[in-house]
Amino acid sequence: MTAQAASNLTPEHQDFYRRFQSFWAAPSGPRVAELIAPHAVIDFTGAGRFSGAEYVEVMAGMLAAMVDLVVTPLDCAGNGDRLYIAWETAVTIGGQRRTYLGIDRFRIVDGMAVEEQVVFDSAVLQPAG
Repeated sequence: MTAQAASNLTPEHQDFYRRFQSFWAAPSGPRVAELIAPHAVIDFTGAGRFSGAEYVEVMAGMLAAMVDLVVTPLDCAGNGDRLYIAWETAVTIGGQRRTYLGIDRFRIVDGMAVEEQVVFDSAVLQPAG
């Protein structure tokens, strides 16, 4: 997070962004509950819509299937109860290392996400050809 970005964020946004960075430094399905409320609504490009409680299992499955997945938070911006986090992901698919960008849009209430929209070009996840 740049100094300018940090100055535009609420303390709640700053805290959430630090926890998001911590999550991706050591991701796991159970750690989803550190960020996402069980009743949250998640819209995930290519994976559909599910609750925060279901997201724990979705993330566990994704991490098990993509064993070398690396997500690097790049920057963030806040607006009211919304927090936008830009990130870069690298993962091997079909023997090929792929890198792509995306953004998560969160609605934060009492330090927890109650909505998340994960946006990226999911075509990058398709097998080559």
